[in-house]
Amino acid sequence: MHAEYPPFMFGYGVIAAVIEKIQDRDAPDVFSHDYLRYTLGFSRESDRAFIALAKRMGLLTAEGKPTELYHDLRKPKQAHAALAKAMHQGYAMLYARNAKVDGLDRKDLAALIAELTTLEPGHTTARAIVGTFLALRDLARPRAEVKRVEDRRKAPERRGGR
Repeated sequence: MHAEYPPFMFGYGVIAAVIEKIQDRDAPDVFSHDYLRYTLGFSRESDRAFIALAKRMGLLTAEGKPTELYHDLRKPKQAHAALAKAMHQGYAMLYARNAKVDGLDRKDLAALIAELTTLEPGHTTARAIVGTFLALRDLARPRAEVKRVEDRRKAPERRGGR
Protein backbone atom coordinates (compact mmCIF):
# COMPACT_ATOMS: atom_id res chain seq x y z
CA MET A 1 0.00 0.00 0.00
CA HIS A 2 1.42 3.40 -0.98
CA ALA A 3 1.33 6.61 0.99
CA GLU A 4 -1.28 9.23 0.16
CA TYR A 5 0.18 11.42 -2.56
CA PRO A 6 -0.18 15.20 -2.53
CA PRO A 7 -2.48 16.62 -5.24
CA PHE A 8 -1.09 16.60 -8.76
CA MET A 9 -1.91 16.42 -12.41
CA PHE A 10 0.37 15.25 -15.19
CA GLY A 11 -0.68 18.15 -17.42
CA TYR A 12 0.18 20.79 -14.82
CA GLY A 13 1.18 23.26 -17.53
CA VAL A 14 -2.52 24.01 -18.08
CA ILE A 15 -3.22 25.10 -14.48
CA ALA A 16 -2.49 28.80 -15.04
CA ALA A 17 -4.70 28.92 -18.13
CA VAL A 18 -7.60 27.18 -16.35
CA ILE A 19 -7.37 29.55 -13.39
CA GLU A 20 -7.25 32.54 -15.74
CA LYS A 21 -10.45 31.34 -17.43
CA ILE A 22 -12.08 30.71 -14.04
CA GLN A 23 -11.38 34.34 -13.15
CA ASP A 24 -13.02 35.53 -16.39
CA ARG A 25 -16.24 33.52 -16.06
CA ASP A 26 -19.15 33.40 -13.64
CA ALA A 27 -18.91 30.53 -11.19
CA PRO A 28 -20.95 27.50 -12.25
CA ASP A 29 -23.42 25.73 -10.00
CA VAL A 30 -21.28 22.61 -10.50
CA PHE A 31 -17.78 22.54 -11.97
CA SER A 32 -18.13 19.52 -14.25
CA HIS A 33 -16.21 18.03 -17.15
CA ASP A 34 -18.74 19.69 -19.45
CA TYR A 35 -18.12 23.09 -17.83
CA LEU A 36 -14.37 22.59 -18.16
CA ARG A 37 -14.70 21.54 -21.78
CA TYR A 38 -17.47 23.66 -23.24
CA THR A 39 -17.39 26.81 -21.12
CA LEU A 40 -13.70 27.10 -20.30
CA GLY A 41 -12.44 25.39 -23.47
CA PHE A 42 -10.25 22.65 -21.97
CA SER A 43 -11.17 19.48 -23.82
CA ARG A 44 -8.09 17.27 -23.54
CA GLU A 45 -8.48 14.14 -21.47
CA SER A 46 -5.57 15.23 -19.27
CA ASP A 47 -7.31 18.55 -18.50
CA ARG A 48 -9.99 16.67 -16.56
CA ALA A 49 -7.50 16.09 -13.74
CA PHE A 50 -7.91 19.76 -12.83
CA ILE A 51 -11.26 18.95 -11.23
CA ALA A 52 -9.75 16.37 -8.86
CA LEU A 53 -6.92 18.79 -8.08
CA ALA A 54 -9.39 21.59 -7.27
CA LYS A 55 -11.38 19.24 -5.02
CA ARG A 56 -8.28 18.14 -3.11
CA MET A 57 -7.31 21.77 -2.58
CA GLY A 58 -10.72 22.84 -1.32
CA LEU A 59 -11.70 24.95 -4.32
CA LEU A 60 -14.56 22.58 -5.09
CA THR A 61 -16.68 20.35 -2.87
CA ALA A 62 -16.71 16.60 -3.43
CA GLU A 63 -19.81 17.18 -5.59
CA GLY A 64 -17.98 19.79 -7.67
CA LYS A 65 -19.69 22.86 -6.24
CA PRO A 66 -17.47 25.96 -5.99
CA THR A 67 -16.44 26.79 -2.42
CA GLU A 68 -15.75 30.15 -0.83
CA LEU A 69 -12.09 29.71 -1.80
CA TYR A 70 -13.14 29.26 -5.43
CA HIS A 71 -15.14 32.49 -5.28
CA ASP A 72 -12.19 34.30 -3.64
CA LEU A 73 -9.92 33.00 -6.41
CA ARG A 74 -12.13 34.86 -8.89
CA LYS A 75 -11.56 38.20 -7.12
CA PRO A 76 -8.35 39.88 -8.32
CA LYS A 77 -7.42 41.33 -4.92
CA GLN A 78 -7.98 38.01 -3.13
CA ALA A 79 -6.81 35.52 -5.76
CA HIS A 80 -3.22 35.10 -4.54
CA ALA A 81 -4.26 34.64 -0.93
CA ALA A 82 -7.05 32.24 -1.89
CA LEU A 83 -4.69 30.08 -3.91
CA ALA A 84 -2.09 30.13 -1.12
CA LYS A 85 -4.76 29.01 1.35
CA ALA A 86 -5.89 26.27 -1.04
CA MET A 87 -2.29 25.09 -1.33
CA HIS A 88 -1.98 24.88 2.45
CA GLN A 89 -5.10 22.71 2.49
CA GLY A 90 -4.12 20.48 -0.41
CA TYR A 91 -0.46 20.17 0.51
CA ALA A 92 -0.90 20.01 4.29
CA MET A 93 1.48 17.05 4.51
CA LEU A 94 4.26 19.06 2.85
CA TYR A 95 3.70 22.13 5.02
CA ALA A 96 3.57 19.94 8.13
CA ARG A 97 7.01 18.55 7.30
CA ASN A 98 8.49 21.90 6.23
CA ALA A 99 6.59 25.12 6.99
CA LYS A 100 8.69 26.92 4.36
CA VAL A 101 8.07 24.37 1.61
CA ASP A 102 6.91 27.10 -0.75
CA GLY A 103 10.40 28.57 -0.63
CA LEU A 104 12.20 25.36 -1.62
CA ASP A 105 13.87 25.05 -4.98
CA ARG A 106 12.89 22.24 -7.35
CA LYS A 107 15.63 19.87 -6.16
CA ASP A 108 14.84 20.23 -2.45
CA LEU A 109 11.11 20.01 -3.11
CA ALA A 110 11.64 16.81 -5.10
CA ALA A 111 13.68 15.35 -2.23
CA LEU A 112 10.92 16.21 0.27
CA ILE A 113 8.24 14.68 -1.94
CA ALA A 114 10.35 11.55 -2.44
CA GLU A 115 10.75 11.25 1.32
CA LEU A 116 7.03 11.66 2.03
CA THR A 117 5.71 9.48 -0.79
CA THR A 118 8.54 6.92 -1.09
CA LEU A 119 8.58 7.61 -4.83
CA GLU A 120 11.97 7.97 -6.49
CA PRO A 121 12.67 11.64 -7.32
CA GLY A 122 12.69 10.92 -11.07
CA HIS A 123 9.45 8.91 -11.01
CA THR A 124 6.80 10.29 -13.35
CA THR A 125 4.31 10.84 -10.51
CA ALA A 126 6.93 12.50 -8.30
CA ARG A 127 7.82 14.87 -11.14
CA ALA A 128 4.13 15.66 -11.65
CA ILE A 129 3.68 16.44 -7.95
CA VAL A 130 6.69 18.77 -8.03
CA GLY A 131 5.54 20.46 -11.26
CA THR A 132 1.99 20.91 -10.00
CA PHE A 133 3.14 22.37 -6.70
CA LEU A 134 5.55 24.79 -8.42
CA ALA A 135 2.92 25.88 -10.97
CA LEU A 136 0.47 26.63 -8.16
CA ARG A 137 3.12 28.31 -6.02
CA ASP A 138 4.01 30.68 -8.85
CA LEU A 139 0.33 31.61 -9.24
CA ALA A 140 -0.13 32.07 -5.48
CA ARG A 141 2.69 34.57 -5.19
CA PRO A 142 1.84 38.21 -5.80
CA ARG A 143 3.78 39.60 -8.77
CA ALA A 144 5.91 41.85 -6.52
CA GLU A 145 7.04 38.81 -4.51
CA VAL A 146 7.90 36.89 -7.69
CA LYS A 147 10.01 39.84 -8.84
CA ARG A 148 11.88 39.95 -5.49
CA VAL A 149 12.63 36.22 -5.72
CA GLU A 150 13.85 36.60 -9.32
CA ASP A 151 16.01 39.59 -8.34
CA ARG A 152 17.58 37.59 -5.48
CA ARG A 153 18.43 34.77 -7.88
CA LYS A 154 20.06 37.17 -10.33
CA ALA A 155 22.03 39.14 -7.71
CA PRO A 156 25.67 38.09 -7.44
CA GLU A 157 26.55 36.44 -4.15
CA ARG A 158 28.58 38.55 -1.79
CA ARG A 159 31.65 36.89 -0.42
CA GLY A 160 33.73 37.83 2.56
CA GLY A 161 32.82 39.90 5.61
CA ARG A 162 31.25 42.89 3.88
